[in-house]
Amino acid sequence: MVEHCANTPVSVPDMKDILDICQRAAVGDEEGRKKLMGLLFNRIHRTASYLSESIEEAEDVAQTACIEVLASAGMFRGDSSLHRWADRVTIFTAAKMIQKKTRRQRLWETYFQPPEPPPGVDTTVGRTEVRHRLAALIRKLKYSQREILLLRYIHGYTINEAAEICGIPVETARGRLKKGRTVLKKKVMTDPLLREWIDEWMQQ
Repeated sequence: MVEHCANTPVSVPDMKDILDICQRAAVGDEEGRKKLMGLLFNRIHRTASYLSESIEEAEDVAQTACIEVLASAGMFRGDSSLHRWADRVTIFTAAKMIQKKTRRQRLWETYFQPPEPPPGVDTTVGRTEVRHRLAALIRKLKYSQREILLLRYIHGYTINEAAEICGIPVETARGRLKKGRTVLKKKVMTDPLLREWIDEWMQQ
């Protein structure tokens, strides 16, 4: 059902309609659940892809986050945007799953290595390639740095908003963002395509 809904085109409803959709989804109304997933699936999947360390893990996180969103749809009151609410649910779901995995499998990082860019990279490749390469590098960062970079630079939240979504002090968020940005920039310097692009991206 979730995958089917991801490809279902929907118009953007107003807040009153969104609240109605959430309430219907909360009581198990199938049409309400499909509409809610139609509005949020791609957002949740994209967030999961940046926070996870592999494609398989991203799929698990996205599916679990979708289930959490459906299960807690009745708690959405319209105090923030639907996307911001879903981002918070996805962030917390990913953190819980990834931290649990880390505790059980300390050697995970030795099993997953994102592919390195091949030599002689064609720097005329499109934005999709840039996104894939950047995501691969972001996955090498600590989770706490990944989530802040995602919220700040991929989803465009302010640092205060990102801190609130993560449930941490603003100064902690600033520190993680600075450290993550520094580490990421060093990794980016090994990729000819991303090397020219990173400074512009981080100043947006």
